[in-house]
Amino acid sequence: MSEINIAINEPISKFVQNPVLVDADESVSHAAKLMVSSKSGSIVVTKNNEPVGIVTEWDVLSRVVAQGKDPAETKVKDIMSSPVLSVSGQMKTGEAISLMVRNKYRRLVVKDGSKLLGVITLSQVMGNSREGSISLPMLEPSKGARCPYCGSILKDREDLSNHIDNVHIREEMLKGAHGLSP
Repeated sequence: MSEINIAINEPISKFVQNPVLVDADESVSHAAKLMVSSKSGSIVVTKNNEPVGIVTEWDVLSRVVAQGKDPAETKVKDIMSSPVLSVSGQMKTGEAISLMVRNKYRRLVVKDGSKLLGVITLSQVMGNSREGSISLPMLEPSKGARCPYCGSILKDREDLSNHIDNVHIREEMLKGAHGLSP
């Protein structure tokens, strides 16, 4: 268990891959060749040397090939996922994973100030196979109803309502918060 805690508390820069960059006005064909030559599944799209999007192998397949578009004529900016989510290289790995899960992102651009350090992927940190993956239940969305006062997870809305009535409202009444004396 200590290995998991260490990884979660490590800075995200520890897992960064060097970025493969392509200008937003380049063709998808050019971007695909860059991805193949660098053996990367994604490429950071830039405009004026600033990251503005990300293109993945899946984007090329689903937004170009499957739709019968010409990759030599289609611009990267027309298929990129944008905006990119950028984080500091000092962000803790656990925070980055949580951010990706909450926002349904699989990749984050990692920067040190204005300098692009690279890209971090969810599969790099979590693993992309059953053998290499670790379970991080505290980062996964929980099932049930979360109490807005204390964060407790309850089975359903009825249990949540009873919890709030019995724990939080009664507690406030006993403290005199509703004009009642204890």
